[in-house]
Amino acid sequence: MIIYVASVFLIVTGVAAQQKEHKIVFDFTKGDTASFSTMMRQLNNIVKATEGKAKLEVVCYGPGLDMLMKERTTVQQQIEEFHGKYNVVFSACEASMQRRGIVKSQLLPQIVTVPLASLEISSKQQEGWSYMKAGY
Repeated sequence: MIIYVASVFLIVTGVAAQQKEHKIVFDFTKGDTASFSTMMRQLNNIVKATEGKAKLEVVCYGPGLDMLMKERTTVQQQIEEFHGKYNVVFSACEASMQRRGIVKSQLLPQIVTVPLASLEISSKQQEGWSYMKAGY
């Protein structure tokens, strides 16, 4: 009987943990296509586990901007789907864009820009969002 009660408790608490509100900001700086795929896989896992209820933002800067660029991304379809179905926000750092000579028209249409990636991430953390370094 004790084992049964303990098992039920573990199942119930596990389900409750999955149902709590999750707000996660990802720090993405990798410019390689394997990292793009890993980022999409991480988003997919979270969306499935939370039944699409998590609030997610991927903040890209430095080489990570390549994931958001029309001519360089290999994950455009996934970005469109995550943004459209689950309201995942994909943000590009304007300071990195300026340094790299990238203009907004080179980005996918779903992308928003933020003045500084570091301040966007910091603001989210101050609002209670969890921080995750993305990629490998």
